[in-house]
Amino acid sequence: MNSYVLLAALQRYLDQRKVVVDRLNLGSAVAVMTDWYQDIPVGKIDPDSTLDALVCRYGGWSEGCATGFKISMLRRVTEVRSTGVRTEWFAGMTLMFDPSRYAEMEAFSTSSMDWPSLEEFVRAVQASTAYKVSEAVAPMSVMTESGGFR
Repeated sequence: MNSYVLLAALQRYLDQRKVVVDRLNLGSAVAVMTDWYQDIPVGKIDPDSTLDALVCRYGGWSEGCATGFKISMLRRVTEVRSTGVRTEWFAGMTLMFDPSRYAEMEAFSTSSMDWPSLEEFVRAVQASTAYKVSEAVAPMSVMTESGGFR
């Protein structure tokens, strides 16, 4: 497993569903990521990885020439080696919004593992401040992303 394998699995899923990423809003991005999580179990992506979760994060600002408030819906797959070393791989979507309406918003992060069910996790995401503020707003940009860390 690595971040490229996970990102490729997401891209295949998006292609099969004919999803155009840069046309998604926050609600549809959450729905697509939830569907991918449910439709493609982690064992189909990597038979050696068993820990799998969806993560929603927001807060912080992008860096570089484009400034925006980031909201990410990510899939986190954790690989546990026989030595006990754990590596977390991420793939998902990040939406950037005009920062003016988010200046006072505190950072937030939650995982599907924090909730008794996937439905409860989605309800928690939808009840979050950033979701409520952003649901009907077109993002400045939407991108797929991947990464990993130990």
